[in-house]
Amino acid sequence: MKKQLLMATTALAIGFGAPVAAQDDFAGFSEGILGMLSSQGATVSFDQRNVGADGSVEYVGFRMSAPDGTMTVSADWIKGVPSAITPGQVTFTLSPSATITINNPDTGEHIINISNSGLTLTLDGITSGQSAETLNFLLSANSLGFTSGNPNDTILKALDISFTDLSQSISFSPASEMLSGTFDIASMGIIYDLVLPDGQMASDGTLDGLNFAFQLIANDNKRNALAYLSGATTAFIEIGFGASSAVAKVINPETRIAYTGSSAGGEIKIRAEDGYLSFIENLGAANYSFSEFNINSMPIPPFDFAIEGIKFELSGPTVNHGSFEEAKATIALRGLTVSESLYSMIDPGQAISRDPINMVVDLSANVQPKVDWSDPEAALGSGNPADAVDVQDIRINEVLFTAGGARITAEGSATVDNSMGFPFPTGKVTVTAAGVQALVNGLVSIGLVPQDQAGLAMGMMMAFARPGNAADEFVSDIEFSPEGVTANGVPLPF
Repeated sequence: MKKQLLMATTALAIGFGAPVAAQDDFAGFSEGILGMLSSQGATVSFDQRNVGADGSVEYVGFRMSAPDGTMTVSADWIKGVPSAITPGQVTFTLSPSATITINNPDTGEHIINISNSGLTLTLDGITSGQSAETLNFLLSANSLGFTSGNPNDTILKALDISFTDLSQSISFSPASEMLSGTFDIASMGIIYDLVLPDGQMASDGTLDGLNFAFQLIANDNKRNALAYLSGATTAFIEIGFGASSAVAKVINPETRIAYTGSSAGGEIKIRAEDGYLSFIENLGAANYSFSEFNINSMPIPPFDFAIEGIKFELSGPTVNHGSFEEAKATIALRGLTVSESLYSMIDPGQAISRDPINMVVDLSANVQPKVDWSDPEAALGSGNPADAVDVQDIRINEVLFTAGGARITAEGSATVDNSMGFPFPTGKVTVTAAGVQALVNGLVSIGLVPQDQAGLAMGMMMAFARPGNAADEFVSDIEFSPEGVTANGVPLPF
């Protein structure tokens, strides 16, 4: 494997790291690369070598084999064209078809076919230009595909991976060590059927669009995080993906899972910029149907589940910009439903409602950070949150829990006094619980909750709540003040 990786990486390693010797003589430079590969034991051959007036080099009938003969790469032709404008920049193109042949002593020969339309790869710093302000990697193709396998193969029974309108760019600044890039495809299809030492994995799926962008400092210095949080450097990772579908199965001695599913897409974003930090994840509606689900000899009958969406957000300032600014925290799971086959395992008599499950907490606050990022430990290591941030107010935008026919909501807000050395809230939160008694009675009837514990829980709720406008509804006004915390005027025991 080490020698196979050497084949794939030697050219790039030379281009980006070797002393400048070829001075944009790409023809001579390419000969040097082939000579180095041969000296490492690789076998390189071609039917014809064409050198153009523009300094381009084309190898016709190109073949390269690893030193131990376990892998061979072949192409009808491969061509590199040096840039007439940018020193050290070379653009490579590949024939519409190429192959990678893997010879495994235990499993035999496996051939991976590569097809492309309009594939180009442009690299900076190949011959000269390594001292440029930025070094770039650019890859694009109208289509790119990898196919392999046959039903009689002992490992790879099927493989078909395809991309359309692929575009990738990566830039690196040696002075700042800043690494940034993008990756975009219009669509992707993945089919595979693999025989593993202890089982099988197979899938047939599609994805309508994928985009990925990032920027970060490309070293492992722990102080990079301080640079991001202090606003000195911008860093981000952003992923967006479209609708997808899949049919898949996993089989091994401990697991048998088979399912079909689809999802509406979503996004994941992490960004630190100008003294603000945000993490946002939005996942759209999804539907999955499991025809088989057996883990560790514990089979579950076929079932379906669906969800309307998932959202997670944490955002706010990390630097004092001279005023209080909004921070947000949201966790939301909406519209989760499962099929009757799962409910009936514990509740065949339908004592519990099958209503969708929702779990939502959406909070916001006005805050002002106090951290000195030149010495963050002074604030973050004290153990007192008031040393790190002042909170002006807190708002409950939405709190919603629904399950088994019960529904709990909360609304309210509070102002915060920071003068006492710790954040002290003054305000009111109204909590409304409906259908809780019916749910508790249902849990008791199916044996999940003992009667005495259910009675204790309901007694505690009634002690700090008042009847609402509807049957089986309770309301509690929780008030915060310098005198203490009360629920409907009754002091809470803390």
